[in-house]
Amino acid sequence: MTLILPGIFSLVQHLMTLRRAPESYRPDRCPCGHTRVWCHGCYTRKPDRKDLGEPCLNPVSIPRFYCPECGCTCSRLPECIPPRSWYLWEVRQVIFLLLLAGNSLNRTHAANGSRVSRKTIKRWWRRWHDRHPTFSLNLLPHFPCLGRHAGFTEFWQALLALRPLSSAMSLLHAERVVVP
Repeated sequence: MTLILPGIFSLVQHLMTLRRAPESYRPDRCPCGHTRVWCHGCYTRKPDRKDLGEPCLNPVSIPRFYCPECGCTCSRLPECIPPRSWYLWEVRQVIFLLLLAGNSLNRTHAANGSRVSRKTIKRWWRRWHDRHPTFSLNLLPHFPCLGRHAGFTEFWQALLALRPLSSAMSLLHAERVVVP
């Protein structure tokens, strides 16, 4: 199981926090409810998918924890890294903002600068539309002002003007909604 640590908005901030305050990643409790979890090493991910020529931060360590009560492990991701994706939330946010502004898939693919394939962009966009009713229903209690935005485009433009995509997804994850 993966838990998200809110407030870590970049890979650099994640690496600094791991170095200076690694205990901040320890969850208060296991998803089973037991309150005593042990550090259980880490695993690595390669979420930094910048263009060639820029310094790369890969591999990035993700701390793991063990619950002696249920025998399960859980990891703690920083807010900037999606649970099941190769790309950071900030990459998806740029792509979604381009699409929300009315750009085509081809133009968005040409402009994204992150080497995300057109097929992946199309899959993300389709899933985003499919999950919009669930996402909006669970985000409205946190952002009541978004209730006046009925359409998909207006809702997400207003939300992304208030908060980064990573924060919205972290809130959804905390509500036990499966995020992409």
